[in-house]
Amino acid sequence: MSSRSTTSNRKQQTGSDSGDWSARPFPIEAHTCKCGIELPINTSWTDKNTGRRFLACANYMKVLHCNYFEWVDPEMCGRSKQIIPGLLKKLNKLEDDMKEEKENQGKMLIQLELYKKKVMKLMVVILTLLLFIAMHMILKL
Repeated sequence: MSSRSTTSNRKQQTGSDSGDWSARPFPIEAHTCKCGIELPINTSWTDKNTGRRFLACANYMKVLHCNYFEWVDPEMCGRSKQIIPGLLKKLNKLEDDMKEEKENQGKMLIQLELYKKKVMKLMVVILTLLLFIAMHMILKL
Protein backbone atom coordinates (compact mmCIF):
# COMPACT_ATOMS: atom_id res chain seq x y z
CA MET A 1 0.00 0.00 0.00
CA SER A 2 1.30 3.46 -0.79
CA SER A 3 2.47 5.90 1.86
CA ARG A 4 -0.03 8.67 1.25
CA SER A 5 -1.80 10.99 3.64
CA THR A 6 -4.91 13.11 3.51
CA THR A 7 -5.65 16.40 5.18
CA SER A 8 -8.75 16.92 7.28
CA ASN A 9 -10.66 20.18 6.92
CA ARG A 10 -10.62 20.57 10.69
CA LYS A 11 -7.98 22.96 12.02
CA GLN A 12 -7.25 20.99 15.17
CA GLN A 13 -4.32 19.53 17.07
CA THR A 14 -3.32 17.84 20.30
CA GLY A 15 -0.95 18.58 23.10
CA SER A 16 1.24 15.58 23.90
CA ASP A 17 1.57 12.24 22.15
CA SER A 18 1.01 10.14 25.26
CA GLY A 19 -0.97 7.52 23.36
CA ASP A 20 -3.74 7.65 25.96
CA TRP A 21 -7.14 8.44 24.41
CA SER A 22 -8.45 9.94 27.64
CA ALA A 23 -5.58 12.47 27.59
CA ARG A 24 -6.74 13.83 24.20
CA PRO A 25 -9.19 16.72 24.37
CA PHE A 26 -11.76 16.75 21.57
CA PRO A 27 -12.05 18.92 19.60
CA ILE A 28 -8.30 19.42 19.24
CA GLU A 29 -7.14 23.03 19.17
CA ALA A 30 -5.49 24.63 16.11
CA HIS A 31 -1.70 24.67 16.16
CA THR A 32 1.12 26.16 14.09
CA CYS A 33 4.62 24.83 13.56
CA LYS A 34 7.90 26.76 14.00
CA CYS A 35 7.65 27.83 10.32
CA GLY A 36 4.44 29.67 11.23
CA ILE A 37 2.24 27.36 9.16
CA GLU A 38 -1.12 26.33 10.60
CA LEU A 39 -1.12 22.55 10.85
CA PRO A 40 -4.06 20.52 9.52
CA ILE A 41 -4.70 17.01 10.78
CA ASN A 42 -3.43 14.48 8.23
CA THR A 43 -4.21 10.78 7.99
CA SER A 44 -1.55 8.17 7.33
CA TRP A 45 -2.34 5.44 4.79
CA THR A 46 0.81 3.37 5.18
CA ASP A 47 0.42 -0.30 6.13
CA LYS A 48 2.06 0.34 9.50
CA ASN A 49 -0.10 3.34 10.47
CA THR A 50 -3.29 3.00 8.44
CA GLY A 51 -5.84 5.62 9.46
CA ARG A 52 -3.61 7.09 12.16
CA ARG A 53 -3.80 10.87 12.31
CA PHE A 54 -0.76 13.13 12.60
CA LEU A 55 0.43 16.71 12.43
CA ALA A 56 3.42 17.68 10.32
CA CYS A 57 4.94 20.87 8.96
CA ALA A 58 3.86 21.37 5.33
CA ASN A 59 7.57 21.57 4.54
CA TYR A 60 8.31 18.29 6.35
CA MET A 61 10.63 16.03 4.33
CA LYS A 62 11.82 19.06 2.31
CA VAL A 63 15.17 20.83 2.52
CA LEU A 64 13.93 23.79 4.58
CA HIS A 65 11.59 22.72 7.35
CA CYS A 66 11.22 22.89 11.11
CA ASN A 67 11.06 19.07 11.58
CA TYR A 68 7.68 19.33 13.30
CA PHE A 69 5.89 15.97 13.36
CA GLU A 70 3.50 14.63 15.96
CA TRP A 71 1.09 11.72 16.06
CA VAL A 72 -2.43 12.73 17.11
CA ASP A 73 -3.65 9.14 17.62
CA PRO A 74 -1.95 6.44 19.69
CA GLU A 75 -0.20 3.58 17.92
CA MET A 76 -2.48 0.73 16.90
CA CYS A 77 -2.06 -2.77 18.23
CA GLY A 78 -0.26 -5.36 16.08
CA ARG A 79 -3.49 -7.14 15.14
CA SER A 80 -5.00 -3.90 13.81
CA LYS A 81 -1.88 -3.30 11.74
CA GLN A 82 -2.34 -6.76 10.21
CA ILE A 83 -6.08 -6.55 9.57
CA ILE A 84 -6.79 -2.95 8.51
CA PRO A 85 -4.57 -2.77 5.39
CA GLY A 86 -6.17 -5.93 3.99
CA LEU A 87 -9.65 -4.61 4.70
CA LEU A 88 -8.82 -1.31 3.00
CA LYS A 89 -7.49 -3.16 -0.06
CA LYS A 90 -10.73 -5.17 -0.23
CA LEU A 91 -12.78 -1.99 0.16
CA ASN A 92 -10.80 -0.26 -2.61
CA LYS A 93 -11.30 -3.30 -4.88
CA LEU A 94 -15.05 -3.29 -4.21
CA GLU A 95 -15.24 0.44 -4.91
CA ASP A 96 -13.33 -0.04 -8.17
CA ASP A 97 -15.63 -2.92 -9.15
CA MET A 98 -18.69 -0.82 -8.35
CA LYS A 99 -17.36 2.08 -10.44
CA GLU A 100 -16.74 -0.30 -13.34
CA GLU A 101 -20.27 -1.72 -13.01
CA LYS A 102 -21.75 1.78 -13.08
CA GLU A 103 -19.76 2.56 -16.23
CA ASN A 104 -20.99 -0.69 -17.82
CA GLN A 105 -24.54 0.13 -16.76
CA GLY A 106 -24.25 3.54 -18.43
CA LYS A 107 -23.02 1.92 -21.65
CA MET A 108 -25.88 -0.57 -21.52
CA LEU A 109 -28.42 2.23 -21.07
CA ILE A 110 -27.02 3.99 -24.14
CA GLN A 111 -27.31 0.74 -26.11
CA LEU A 112 -30.87 0.28 -24.86
CA GLU A 113 -31.81 3.76 -26.10
CA LEU A 114 -30.31 2.97 -29.52
CA TYR A 115 -32.30 -0.29 -29.69
CA LYS A 116 -35.47 1.58 -28.71
CA LYS A 117 -34.93 4.00 -31.61
CA LYS A 118 -34.40 1.08 -34.01
CA VAL A 119 -37.56 -0.63 -32.75
CA MET A 120 -39.54 2.58 -33.20
CA LYS A 121 -38.29 2.88 -36.80
CA LEU A 122 -39.24 -0.75 -37.47
CA MET A 123 -42.69 -0.17 -35.96
CA VAL A 124 -43.19 2.82 -38.27
CA VAL A 125 -42.22 0.65 -41.26
CA ILE A 126 -44.54 -2.17 -40.14
CA LEU A 127 -47.46 0.20 -39.56
CA THR A 128 -46.86 1.82 -42.93
CA LEU A 129 -46.91 -1.60 -44.60
CA LEU A 130 -50.06 -2.62 -42.73
CA LEU A 131 -51.73 0.62 -43.75
CA PHE A 132 -50.67 0.05 -47.36
CA ILE A 133 -52.05 -3.53 -47.28
CA ALA A 134 -55.32 -2.35 -45.71
CA MET A 135 -55.76 0.36 -48.34
CA HIS A 136 -54.95 -2.11 -51.11
CA MET A 137 -57.58 -4.56 -49.76
CA ILE A 138 -60.20 -1.79 -49.53
CA LEU A 139 -59.54 -0.70 -53.09
CA LYS A 140 -59.99 -4.31 -54.34
CA LEU A 141 -63.50 -4.45 -52.87
